[in-house]
Amino acid sequence: MSVKVLEIKDLETFIYAVENSSLTVTSEKLGIDQSTVTKRINNIEKKLKGKLFNRKSRPLQLTHLGEQVYFKGRYILEQMEQLEYFHQQEVLPNQEKVSIGVPITLVDDLSEYIYERYKHDHYLTGVEIQSGWGRSLIQRVAESELPLAIVMIPSNLNLANHLSFLNIGTLPLVVVSARTGVKEHTSLERCSKKGWVIHPEGCCFRECLNKELKERKLFLYANKEIFGIEPQLHSILNGDGLGIFPKPFIDQHSAFNSDLEIVALEDFNVSVNVGIIYADQRHLKEVNYFAKIVKERYF
Repeated sequence: MSVKVLEIKDLETFIYAVENSSLTVTSEKLGIDQSTVTKRINNIEKKLKGKLFNRKSRPLQLTHLGEQVYFKGRYILEQMEQLEYFHQQEVLPNQEKVSIGVPITLVDDLSEYIYERYKHDHYLTGVEIQSGWGRSLIQRVAESELPLAIVMIPSNLNLANHLSFLNIGTLPLVVVSARTGVKEHTSLERCSKKGWVIHPEGCCFRECLNKELKERKLFLYANKEIFGIEPQLHSILNGDGLGIFPKPFIDQHSAFNSDLEIVALEDFNVSVNVGIIYADQRHLKEVNYFAKIVKERYF
């Protein structure tokens, strides 16, 4: 029986391509030519018998299969990175581990904070963070793949009856621009014409913005679809478009500097509910613990 095994280098190249939304940038960062980048992505597509990207879209957009492979692949690479430091970790007999989902939009800012706090408070147990889009995390909790997840959801999202949501607080969303052009954007309509630097579909920030634009019969122009807050802020600085972020992110984020500015819009008042979703009441202790951490960080 032959087994089709994915090469780690192919998977790593695909992850880079997704997070940089560019095969050219990927080739530069990995030090390989663009044809090699394309070949490695094609290797995965052949083995999985499906397309990872919609080649007709610019910038590149993931297919449904591509999105699934990205999330699983990112998790695999994160686990491999942890293996590199495995010999340095103190191994305790029969150590328990708590798994929690964290949305991609929060994972860079929140992961280290959670690890440090949990290590300090729960010496005999470990914590495993799994990232994904809010909707995919909700689905994984609903299907018992995860016991609980931190999520940011629009206020009008309806959850399945067997799911519970502990609302921690509400985060206002703000529009961010390069300071040099901030005076041009006096309304949401003018912002929409400039276009956006934004996460791909599945991100709750994008969903909130899209809903607001549709209500005003405006279109969401995604100039660049980029994973990660820091890369988005750098892209905004380069004049690629406007961004949308929770205000506390911008207040705290190291990349927010004098060259970026929050756009003051009187006709934009949008927020997301931040909380923890879970399906089993037996996890209430963990739910309350992680809720406290999130509250300390953002509220």
